[in-house]
Amino acid sequence: MRKLSRAAIRTGAAAGIALAAVSATIEPSAAAGKSMIIDKRDGSGETRPMAQPQAESYMVNVLKDQRMLNKQASLKQALNQAFNGGGKATGGYTFRNHPVLHASSGDGQTSTTLFYFNNDANTMTLFAVGEHLKGPSTRYQITVYGQAGTDFAQGRTISL
Repeated sequence: MRKLSRAAIRTGAAAGIALAAVSATIEPSAAAGKSMIIDKRDGSGETRPMAQPQAESYMVNVLKDQRMLNKQASLKQALNQAFNGGGKATGGYTFRNHPVLHASSGDGQTSTTLFYFNNDANTMTLFAVGEHLKGPSTRYQITVYGQAGTDFAQGRTISL
């Protein structure tokens, strides 16, 4: 077996340090592919782009704050649907001039519906969260949080 020279070892170490520095500047969500920005309630700011685990953690905290942890399982399933590209068109609704998509999950007793739009191929923005309403038509109510002054304000009903 051949021994490496000290110069080769130093060069290898320097390259490793440089790679680590570059890796540290890459957002975790950028490395993972899809990311989600979450618009906070009533236009009070937005999060940085997050990968699915971080978006899930953030939204579970929103549910905790509102004492709605019974929606946790359906929230996770709806996030899976959104991150896997399974969102559905939401009629003619738009938000910030983008067509609105929704991802919904639930068991008939408890449901969660996420309203969001695609910024580009890898980033989406979640801006309202509600639930499916019972009845013969497809309707959703914004119950967790929404954006004041829009079709997606808290308490509003979205009909498809």
